Amino acid sequence: MAYATVQEFTDYLDPDAVPANAARLLSRASTKLDQLLIGAVYKTDTDGLPTDPALAAVFREAVCIQAHYISALGDETGANANVNQMHVGNQRVFRALSLVGGGTPRISPDMLALLQTSGLLPINPIVWG
Repeated sequence: MAYATVQEFTDYLDPDAVPANAARLLSRASTKLDQLLIGAVYKTDTDGLPTDPALAAVFREAVCIQAHYISALGDETGANANVNQMHVGNQRVFRALSLVGGGTPRISPDMLALLQTSGLLPINPIVWG
């Protein structure tokens, strides 16, 4: 289940138009959020959604950010993550040699920033001495 509805995504994107595949984007974005938060513990309702209103709001915004990012990339599946050039005329595609260190990130930097500043992706410093 997605952490944001199509209507919430529409409101988030306003005044921009919502993509036709909005429900699928929100589902993919929710899966990415779940992947980042593996091991996180929070109370949920019977649908698996967070019961804390503040946490639900962060999840909703994070999923809208990620869905918007996926839409902007134009690469829902990640199949073009290692493409470093593409030409429409004659359909030429050049791929990077490796996904390690190259390619387009699959997670929105803005979603990561929101989760970090909300305390959901903590930075645990190593203290020397």
